[in-house]
Amino acid sequence: MNILIIGTGKMGLSIIASWNRNKLSKSLNFYAVDKSKNIRSKVKKSFKNIIISEKIPENWIGDLLILAIKPQVFSLVAKDILKSNIKVKTIMSIMAGIKIKTISNSLKFKTNIVRVMPNIASELGLGVNCVYHNKNINVKCLQNVKILLKELGTVYTVKNEKLLDAVTAISGSGPAYFFLFLLIFENIAREIGFNKKESRNLVVDTVRGSLGLVKNDVDIRTLIDSVTSKGGTTEAALKILEKNNKGLYELMKNAINSANKRAQQLSKVT
Repeated sequence: MNILIIGTGKMGLSIIASWNRNKLSKSLNFYAVDKSKNIRSKVKKSFKNIIISEKIPENWIGDLLILAIKPQVFSLVAKDILKSNIKVKTIMSIMAGIKIKTISNSLKFKTNIVRVMPNIASELGLGVNCVYHNKNINVKCLQNVKILLKELGTVYTVKNEKLLDAVTAISGSGPAYFFLFLLIFENIAREIGFNKKESRNLVVDTVRGSLGLVKNDVDIRTLIDSVTSKGGTTEAALKILEKNNKGLYELMKNAINSANKRAQQLSKVT
């Protein structure tokens, strides 16, 4: 399969790294494009089997075009794509906000367009990948895309394109929320007496064990209650985090709604 990926930032590189690490790698031929000289140099050093250049190759013919660019630059990149006269079976976009209709109109490509919202854990094969596609997509082309995505982690299909904005706010941006929580947790551990290494180990191992207890069929409130004793230390902390039945919940709700709103705003960028 011949793949052209435009944009090799953190998400683009995560996808490439994951696909290069699995059994599919021998059947994939990559051509990458990135404006940044530093990023191109990094890609060349990290991935010997990838051809990367500053410009979109003229008259390139392949199976999959991946748009891994910022939505704000899509209109400019679309013009370059049209000028390059490339021919491709399927377009896969991981841009936040930019709708299939906009991609179709800008690239004059009517079929086989897939929007995917992945997240950074795709590099480890532990990502969350939500898919939306146009109704007249070729079944074989869609199957090929999903085979690739399954190597990145779990794959979910959404039937309403608007939900991809919500996906962006939940699982797309989600890792950053947890990283921030870990950073705060770690810093507080240091403030109350542990050194840097001890703080990191205590926090990371606590989170790893906690996630191990979370199963799809287990109510999370039940897990919270299992740790909480009446009049104990956990209850004292939860009274702060859930103050007036709001606290952390309202803070997270406002944060995620803000991310969702920004994704909707990006859909208007052309």
